[in-house]
Amino acid sequence: MKVGLEVFPQFDDTHHDEISVHGQRLEPSVLYLAPAMPGVEVEFIADNEPRPDIDLYLCSIYTRGWKRFKEFSQQVGKDKIIAGGYHPTALPEDCLPYANKVVPGLCGDIESIIEEPDGGIYTRPFVPRVMRRDLVDMSKMYQVFPDVKPEMKVGSSNSSVGCPFDCDFCSTPLLSGRRMHASPLDVVAADIESLKEHEVDVVFIRDESFATHPKFREVVPLYGNANFPILYSFGTGRAMTEEKTRLLADNNWHSLCFGLEDVSVAYRKNIGLAEACWLCRDYGINITLSFIINDDGKDKAEATKNYQALYDAFVALQPAQVCANFLMPFPGTCLWAKYKDRLTEADFDNYDSKTPILAPPDLRQWHQQMAVAVQLAYYHSKAYPREFECGDTQHLRFQELEKRFDMADGKWEQWFKPAPTN
Repeated sequence: MKVGLEVFPQFDDTHHDEISVHGQRLEPSVLYLAPAMPGVEVEFIADNEPRPDIDLYLCSIYTRGWKRFKEFSQQVGKDKIIAGGYHPTALPEDCLPYANKVVPGLCGDIESIIEEPDGGIYTRPFVPRVMRRDLVDMSKMYQVFPDVKPEMKVGSSNSSVGCPFDCDFCSTPLLSGRRMHASPLDVVAADIESLKEHEVDVVFIRDESFATHPKFREVVPLYGNANFPILYSFGTGRAMTEEKTRLLADNNWHSLCFGLEDVSVAYRKNIGLAEACWLCRDYGINITLSFIINDDGKDKAEATKNYQALYDAFVALQPAQVCANFLMPFPGTCLWAKYKDRLTEADFDNYDSKTPILAPPDLRQWHQQMAVAVQLAYYHSKAYPREFECGDTQHLRFQELEKRFDMADGKWEQWFKPAPTN
């Protein structure tokens, strides 16, 4: 039997026909579920095209890939498909007409599900596995990040899954039940060895809540001792302590990525965020901030105040990178009940975090321009703590965005110019 692994949207997807040399790309998580069974051959299929030699497809589906997945199912037939990932977890019954078996939530024992004789919805206990990086071309992985140069080889790793917090926008609680699932240390060590075998320079630890890892003191040195030139992970403001920060610094951590989120909302996980940022700075660890732009129900004047508040937060916290995300009410999240009657499946195509889906149509392009302009304003400000125009992938990506939105040479000020500070 030959099994094809596929992700929707497809691995090299370019949204809205944008041609990006510097678009972000990491190993698809479905590689953790490559079945290991006698007589079974496995192949990752990047272009999502039906193949006559494939007997069974394992499909991981993100909300934005839902439309294309349904088209694919109609092409190959639902009987050849096992579907999992975020969207089937949120709406498993919706997925059943397009897949013989649906696997909501976390899964490790995919082999037993394959062997089930009947179709339906199946769950299994989470079992950590080592990623099958041999199934993809690791030279095609790319990460937009400070100090990462285009020639560096990029990879990622998971040492735990889950998060104990309950942010209203986040899909992780649906997948993990707000439980932390830590991988055994020997599995983490094997995953690290796989990265070293592929000569990876840059490692992003993808754990959603790495700072609350149940084996934090043991797992950090495992990554640190591997001597990757650039090593970074997520952080959580409330979970950071000086002891943890010192341990990360002692193990060559380049950055911690914090979620600033919507500056108008107080999230429990962000209690102590500013203090965590100062700790990182004291110990020589860079920080990056992702943020949410809530474009719902705001006129241009109110939205402009929101962008100014974001800029003020950047200046105060001095991150090395800021990453914009428009609010996306995902099925299964706490926000979904509020927005689901306003959204259709057609809106799912725009769930890329870079397209405003809640703003009035006449403000959507303006919001996209403002999201880029507020970041450029910060990168070129005196508050930015490092050299921006340094030829790293972050700088190269923003050169693309400057060209796309006609913002080179300071033209971003036509959209956003920071208010003068006292």
